[in-house]
Amino acid sequence: MLNTGSRSRWSVRFSAAGLAAAAAAAFLTAGADTAGAAPVVNPKAGKVVAHSGFDVKRDGFSFENWGPNDALHRRGLTIDGMRAVFGDEVCARIVLGICSPTTVAELVMAEFNASMRGGHCYGMAALAGLYNTKRLSQFPLALPGQSVYSMPASGPLDELIARLFITQGFPPTDLAASAVTVPQALSKLRTAWARNDNYILAIFDSEEPTAGHAITPVALRDLGGGKRGIVVYDNNFPGVEKMVVVDPAADTWYYSTATNPSEPTMLYQGSPKNKMVLVPLAEALARHQDPDLRSDDTVVVVSDTNGTARGVGDVDWDVRVTDLSGKPIPGVEQQLLLNNDNTARFTVPAGKRFRIVVDGVEAGRTADINTTILSAGGAVAVGDLEVPSGAVAALDIDPARHAVRVTSSAPTSAEFEVATEDSLRSVSTDTSQLVIGPGSSVSVGATPTGVSVHSAGRAQKFQVAVERSDTFIDRNALTSTPITLRPGAKADIPVNIWTGWNPLSATVRAGGSTTSVPLSIR
Repeated sequence: MLNTGSRSRWSVRFSAAGLAAAAAAAFLTAGADTAGAAPVVNPKAGKVVAHSGFDVKRDGFSFENWGPNDALHRRGLTIDGMRAVFGDEVCARIVLGICSPTTVAELVMAEFNASMRGGHCYGMAALAGLYNTKRLSQFPLALPGQSVYSMPASGPLDELIARLFITQGFPPTDLAASAVTVPQALSKLRTAWARNDNYILAIFDSEEPTAGHAITPVALRDLGGGKRGIVVYDNNFPGVEKMVVVDPAADTWYYSTATNPSEPTMLYQGSPKNKMVLVPLAEALARHQDPDLRSDDTVVVVSDTNGTARGVGDVDWDVRVTDLSGKPIPGVEQQLLLNNDNTARFTVPAGKRFRIVVDGVEAGRTADINTTILSAGGAVAVGDLEVPSGAVAALDIDPARHAVRVTSSAPTSAEFEVATEDSLRSVSTDTSQLVIGPGSSVSVGATPTGVSVHSAGRAQKFQVAVERSDTFIDRNALTSTPITLRPGAKADIPVNIWTGWNPLSATVRAGGSTTSVPLSIR
């Protein structure tokens, strides 16, 4: 589970005294055996005072939230999903209605598919709400009269959930999300339900958040003693109601649940400094900002691919964004993506070079980190960066060049990708794994003519793959033999002047010598 290394505007720790008082309330059932675990709430306690009309065994999904693709869920985000969210700008060309993606769109799609290994809760909460409020038709995934609960998992349904998942990370959805007090939440839910509308309810676990979860509010219950219950459909637990316990007077809330009585409870807790967040359903269907971010901000997405939907097997790790000297950067905004606990998103102000630091991995474990940095005109990504316990990995970013320099205090490796685009074409350059460790670094970034790879402190041997997409065709090139870099050497791949038809070679510069490594064109 990640810790973003700075305080979120939406979170605070529930006081021990407040939790103890809540645990004594009559509407709670027996808790798990684990010492200190929160008791599990009885969702049928109290009296219903408002209802959305949502029935968890009719309007919720019969399958639970999932992480990586498996035998039941085989499809993730596709270019059609990207196009539905962002528009035709993600297409290098459209022929007979078929979108061929730009290389930047492909990179963004890969990053979000990786982040959904931590769960699809936001997409499931959004789609269930859209179906229930009739903002989106279930046809053709379900026939007229067929309930959502009776819909089996399928490739098209998985893809629809995935496309709604990614809306949380881009305007207008991320701008429409609002942190609310408990009284505001109760009032907004009543008002929305009265007009057959609803919200996605987002909750975070604590003052220093390591987890965020998206659920669907269903009803309100009066629990007595000034307490209220927000009954929810939690997509981790299909077919059963759950309840968020709230205290309007104190502006506090908590949510605890467990798979079964023998397992520890999961606890989310809040107060005036850790508010619940409501996201309007309608925003999910709006067109969202193009992922190449034709703006001045830089967006950073950091994920751990070891994450799973329920947190089983998760690795604890920390991430933070600083300037290159390690100091905070004014104006940096952070957001935990709602997929349980394995993805963080940062927005960095224009013109800022910065550092991403990943450390704090729990003893005996290794985090497997993917990082994508999106800025105007393109992106740079670092994939499969393994950060073991006790290690510190640092990524120094120059967003204007779509460039990254990676160092690590422990031996590790990573693969790199640079993708850029203009009105005529998009180009991506991928490397195979390069080795990084104490006393060595790898730098990869765009140049006026293409992409450069520089190794400091150690020799490298790696492959390069290039993809070029334009309004006519896609062309690919791959090194026939590995590129070898001595310590201090640099390889230049002139992809910006490659038409897709002319020969393409990487040039290796070491000292005063140069070596040409041809790429095979396909």
